[in-house]
Amino acid sequence: MIIGSDVKTQYLTTANNMTSNSIKAEGEENRDYFQADDVIDWQVLGKALTSLPTTMLVKSRQGREVLVSIAAGHLLRIDQTSSEPLDFCIGDALLCTGHGNPGPMTIVFEQPIYGVNMRIQPDVVNDPDYSVSIEAFDRLDTSINKVKHSALSQKLDAGAIPLTLLDVKGRVKKLVISAKEQGIHIPFSINAMELKTV
Repeated sequence: MIIGSDVKTQYLTTANNMTSNSIKAEGEENRDYFQADDVIDWQVLGKALTSLPTTMLVKSRQGREVLVSIAAGHLLRIDQTSSEPLDFCIGDALLCTGHGNPGPMTIVFEQPIYGVNMRIQPDVVNDPDYSVSIEAFDRLDTSINKVKHSALSQKLDAGAIPLTLLDVKGRVKKLVISAKEQGIHIPFSINAMELKTV
């Protein structure tokens, strides 16, 4: 299982920008300048330990419809508590791919947006080397940007890693979020997803 904040993890960060139109090339923006105007709060999905379907609709705080899905199994709504072996803030409402469900998780927006900001925590099992990524696609399902973080865990445990993806043209229609260990998808949890829609 994932252990909390006492674990020191060295993060080796790389950004794989899929096109010359990526935000890094045009604006040099990063999460320090991310200004959210909406949020997807997973608390709306029910109380902690609520089992959720493979595919479901959820609304953002501003009423935007979002389709969330995984390839198989059931999504799970959990809370960060002092006894929960996760590294988010106490009280955070989280969305998990579910025990034994490796992901990836796909999120489709009703209308394209400019970007998202969140944290992800993988359930590292056997290997200290792992990676997390978020990839954005436009209306034509063409990849427009991908952010990948590779990390080395000292105790086979991972912390909650920030993931921020922006597109200055506002073309983000779909996101694919994943965590991998030795190239194989593994389960993960994410906290509330901040959205930049304008």
